[in-house]
Amino acid sequence: MKKMVWMWAVMAAVLAGSGAAPAMAQQDAVLLVVPSRYSVMQVAFDVARRYPTVLVSYQGTMEEPVLHVWNGYEWMPLSLADYQSGAFLQAYPGRTVFLGDDTLLPASLRSINAWCEKVVQLPDLQTPQLVNGIGQTLPFTPSDWRWFAGRYNLTLTNLRAEEAEKAREESWYSGKDPVQDPAPGFFRYFTRSRRGSRRSAEAPMEPVQVQEGDVVEMPAP
Repeated sequence: MKKMVWMWAVMAAVLAGSGAAPAMAQQDAVLLVVPSRYSVMQVAFDVARRYPTVLVSYQGTMEEPVLHVWNGYEWMPLSLADYQSGAFLQAYPGRTVFLGDDTLLPASLRSINAWCEKVVQLPDLQTPQLVNGIGQTLPFTPSDWRWFAGRYNLTLTNLRAEEAEKAREESWYSGKDPVQDPAPGFFRYFTRSRRGSRRSAEAPMEPVQVQEGDVVEMPAP
């Protein structure tokens, strides 16, 4: 028995017949249009385990592609007309990711602008590049990145590591430009004067008298 993978949408035409209600949009879902290749399909099914996903596979020729859609249990045939109109969906996904370059992906599969405007094409089908591309499109959470890294034995790399390291090494005092901000207001508290510390005009300071015996002569340097 095949291991069932939960999918976000199934074909409305199959479940409800021709009288199905028009599909609504669901922005957190994604449509993956995937070539029938094992390694690519494996990544696509792993995405479906963690995100609301519709899987459509393609094979055949550029002029006459053969399409199938995964309904959560099995692959079912899908006509090009139903695919382009979105009639096979119960709800329209918020974005679509095409996997494959222009020599592999039939141009007719891109004609879905009527029901999905957010589309991206990932031409590189190598697993690391595929995971990176899908992860940046959805986007992945830190937990997702760790899960896929463990799943495919990939190494997580912080693309902003150099920028972060430079920021850590930068000194607060290394700037050459003068500070343009006004002086902080708390400088006014740094004063030695106190109220009543000055002598009043009525009591002038008496001159200090030095007695002759108190004078100390210092030798010239």
